[in-house]
Amino acid sequence: MLGYRKHSFAQAHTLLRRLRENLEDLEALRELQKLLLLEVVRSEEKIRQDKMKVRGIENLDAVSNAKRLRYLTGRIEGYRQCAYIWRSFGDAIAFIYLDTFSLKQCFYSTETTSPKQDAGFILGKEGLGNELAILDSALKQGVPALLVDLTNTIRHGDVCLLGDSDPFLIEGKLGKNLNSRGKKQKRNLGKLHGFYETDKSVGLRGFPELQRRSTTESAQTYLDLLNECILEAKDKGHAFRQPEGGLHYVVLTKDAPHIKVVMEALGLKGAILPFFLNEYKAQRIWAPYFPFVLSLRDADHLWDFIRGTLFIFVFAEVDAICKIARDNGHQAAFDADNQDFPLTIELSGGGPVRVSSHMLTRIGLDLLSPQWIVRSALERSSVAGPEES
Repeated sequence: MLGYRKHSFAQAHTLLRRLRENLEDLEALRELQKLLLLEVVRSEEKIRQDKMKVRGIENLDAVSNAKRLRYLTGRIEGYRQCAYIWRSFGDAIAFIYLDTFSLKQCFYSTETTSPKQDAGFILGKEGLGNELAILDSALKQGVPALLVDLTNTIRHGDVCLLGDSDPFLIEGKLGKNLNSRGKKQKRNLGKLHGFYETDKSVGLRGFPELQRRSTTESAQTYLDLLNECILEAKDKGHAFRQPEGGLHYVVLTKDAPHIKVVMEALGLKGAILPFFLNEYKAQRIWAPYFPFVLSLRDADHLWDFIRGTLFIFVFAEVDAICKIARDNGHQAAFDADNQDFPLTIELSGGGPVRVSSHMLTRIGLDLLSPQWIVRSALERSSVAGPEES
């Protein structure tokens, strides 16, 4: 569905590259958001048009009805995917400026551990003019800012200021005369701002107490290795990388051998955590992780991934993850039935440290090192409660 919009994709990628090279290029920031807004609204217009057509097919006979319905349903899904991809560029803006782990809090409800519902269509949104005025004012004052509705990840506020490593969220319609919904939004923003300012919160996302602590070691990712692997796969049809023990990257093209042949060549041992990155993209469940628009650096490679002709897998051996803890003098166990905190590390002479499924998913979507994840969990083991990063 994006095929005839490749010129917009190329323009968006060029503007994003300019921004990565110079965060002070606010003209590129402005132009990129203008382009994304136009493309998202265009996709939404197409969705609404096709939905109206769906409502008008009752006058056809049963066979024609079913055929027409399938066609229109496919088009609607395609345009929804278009809007998602454009918003993934918006996510990329946020992740260029802001801390990856801080952005997580903007995705979830402030009351539960569930994702906050997205804002819906931009098209016809009441208050959009005011939000654009706030965005324009910030940029004119030299403050980088982002329209929240242009992202999949940020689900609080209307405009996000990008001047610090933590997001600063602004609600465009907050005034003296607030309805109950407006008052709730104000309270939610207050919770988030309080957490970012003090590094702790009571009751945020349902936790009795939530604390944020940094680690001495910067997060270790293997983005370079993945891009090397993609480059080789484009030349040979498929390629492998093993960044560390028990961690495997696999990239396939349409010229690759069957996936069963590839899997046999890997020689995986025991239980594994599998991540098929294309599936996360196709199902639109990538957020709030590091966006693929940034991970795949070459424009042609990114285009192939979006179009579904480049396939990326990440496999992590469970025993290799547990071995990292054992090598550091602790016991570890993995419970696949525990959907929230599957990895438990029993400290020698201390209580358990639990690592969340959210954190382990970063192995696949953030290309984060399992070694770093376990080491950082151990470093923060003095903090009571579950591992929260």
